[in-house]
Amino acid sequence: MEINATILVSAISFIVFIFIMNKILYQPVLDIMEKRRNYIDSNKNDAQQHKQQAEALISDKNSKIAEAQRKSRDIVAAKSDALKEEKTKVLNDAKDGAAKYFSEEKQHLVQQKETAAANMRFDVADIANRLTTKLMGEGIAFEPLTEQEVDEVMKKNA
Repeated sequence: MEINATILVSAISFIVFIFIMNKILYQPVLDIMEKRRNYIDSNKNDAQQHKQQAEALISDKNSKIAEAQRKSRDIVAAKSDALKEEKTKVLNDAKDGAAKYFSEEKQHLVQQKETAAANMRFDVADIANRLTTKLMGEGIAFEPLTEQEVDEVMKKNA
């Protein structure tokens, strides 16, 4: 095969065409592809940072919610304990008041019983002496009832 100037000119023109195409077409396309790759990588990194920030915010929110729930449980428990103590105090005060009232009333009834018994002693002795006088007659002498005898009769019939 013979090498003539046409093949040489064709080879040189092909090489020049490759350099020109590289400068005009390939290099700008490669630059555009590089910029796009950088843009995608930048957006991907931004998205990862935002995701990490969102996860941190969610974690912070959950911890604050847990803390608020714990505080609310503590407040409710404290209020519940305070109400239980107040209820116990009120019930104890009511029991003490009722016990005091019943004790006073019991003492009052005992005093009334004693007063009534003392009044009845004289009445019972008087009635017994009158009955005895009527049954036996007025001319017959008898011993009037003593307080001890009246107390015995009243205790038996009480």
